[in-house]
Amino acid sequence: MNILAIETSTPHASVCLIQQAATPAATCRSHAWEAERNHDAHLFPALAQTLEQLGDSPLDLILVGAGPGSYGGVRVALAAADGIALVRQAPVAALCSWSCFAKPEEETWIVSDAKRGGWTFARYAGNGCPGDISVLTMDELLIRLGQRPARVLSTETAEHLSTKHLSGIEANCIPTAEQLIRAWIALPPAEQNKLAACPPAPIYVRPPHITEAKRKPWESRKPPSPAEK
Repeated sequence: MNILAIETSTPHASVCLIQQAATPAATCRSHAWEAERNHDAHLFPALAQTLEQLGDSPLDLILVGAGPGSYGGVRVALAAADGIALVRQAPVAALCSWSCFAKPEEETWIVSDAKRGGWTFARYAGNGCPGDISVLTMDELLIRLGQRPARVLSTETAEHLSTKHLSGIEANCIPTAEQLIRAWIALPPAEQNKLAACPPAPIYVRPPHITEAKRKPWESRKPPSPAEK
């Protein structure tokens, strides 16, 4: 399989193309950049350069890091994936950006500052698939961390965690597009099929979590029918 991944859930954005994924002959091409709040300025040149390497070879899957993280960044990635999918006739799947941190042999907790006094919390039970992703208050987080396993990670910097008086957490854990592909390959086929069957969407960490609309913001707009004109 030739798999393209887009990871823009943090300011440290990246795209990756792995050709002949999960085979000894696999080749990997990655581009990374600092996006801050301007993901689209660098994303499309990076995608063009990456797809040029693919040439006329088929694209079998487009993976998008669905967050948690930058809502705007994930939406830009989904819009780009939607456009590429139309041209390349490739399916799109969204995978939790934090999936790349999970290890099959141990439980992993991941935390990130959700702002407005909240902290995003996810628990991976050792099977590569996340449990519920929730937002905790600082007090709730401290109680949870009192029961912590050996491995607690955060996408935040060590300096930021220090200002919040949080210790014993591995900082600067940034998801990448290459890691996203590796996490996908490691999933059981049943989990891959389940994710592939779901419409790709950002992971919302606050209510209403998902808002249903007639047309998703990142989907191609269809021309109006004669009855609608």
